[in-house]
Amino acid sequence: MATPFTFEAVANDIAVSGGEVSLALDKAGNPSIAFSQAGSGQIVVARRNGGTWTHENVPGGFIGVDIRPWLAIDSTGNPRLGYQDLSSGELIHAVKSAGQWSFTHISTKLTPIQGPGGVAGVTFALRPGRLDTESRDVGYFVYVDLATDGIGFAHTGSIGPTPVTVQVDTTELTTFADPSVSFDSSENFFVGYVSFFHTGSPQDFVSVRETHVVDIEQGTFSTPAVIEGSQQINVRRPTSIARTFSDGCLAYFDMASKTLKASVASGGILRIETVAANVNNIVTPSAAAKGNDFRVAYSDIDAVKLASRSQFGDWTVEAVDAVSAGSPSLAYDNAGTANIAYVAGGTLKYARRSE
Repeated sequence: MATPFTFEAVANDIAVSGGEVSLALDKAGNPSIAFSQAGSGQIVVARRNGGTWTHENVPGGFIGVDIRPWLAIDSTGNPRLGYQDLSSGELIHAVKSAGQWSFTHISTKLTPIQGPGGVAGVTFALRPGRLDTESRDVGYFVYVDLATDGIGFAHTGSIGPTPVTVQVDTTELTTFADPSVSFDSSENFFVGYVSFFHTGSPQDFVSVRETHVVDIEQGTFSTPAVIEGSQQINVRRPTSIARTFSDGCLAYFDMASKTLKASVASGGILRIETVAANVNNIVTPSAAAKGNDFRVAYSDIDAVKLASRSQFGDWTVEAVDAVSAGSPSLAYDNAGTANIAYVAGGTLKYARRSE
């Protein structure tokens, strides 16, 4: 029988907006959580150290309802954020250093006239730079460019062009949405997302896609691989991608069949697996790697749940917390401790378990 999760109060004095949170771990496994306050959209970062939670407002950092402020912890233990600004709609990179926050408007336009522009579906990760110190803590952003409805990529490094196009349809018959990103152990950068070919019929041709950076100096990506595509699937929530040294897991929710699915690359074989069937909620999954295995957290109508994949490709699902909750955020530390953050009843919750 699995060890039960333990739960901790994070910021019970703050009413939380919507259900979108982002959890990240530092090198020691200490969790931090980014979320926004109800009403104002003020971004808050909560941090746990020595078993005690503290939290602070990000000055001038505001987002809309059900917008996720993406959080990462850099190599020096400082928080960094990527988010869509409430007032301008632009991509903001917020960095805390020496106790102070700084903010950069990231150039995102994929049209010939580049510069900051309207974005949606922002996702963000820091390059680890374990062997290449020049690339350490470079921010990698993927987003939907509202001017083209395409997927764009931008970074804060000095090597390679930014922004660049991941995929755009110049005929405007296909639009793109719901990206997710992950570095693998070799620091290859992967992107998952969804495309919608507008057929004129009630149901679009929907496809889930994956690509990766081929050459950062040239700003090129691989030809997108179509994981699954048809008029019989309906994916309208963000994907979630996790990578190990050689394997990968791209999780997504098919509303048409009420099925949480994962495209899993393992041992050189790629296949679509059912993570959970008969899901009665509109799910935004959170995928993570635990060693060489994959886990996916999600919120069904009756509980926050965790799906675990065995080395044989079998998925088992357990209830973490029997509450109706927003989208969870999942991460594992190097010791195999599960960390999950989510919003239930307007309150931020945190669960952890050593496995």
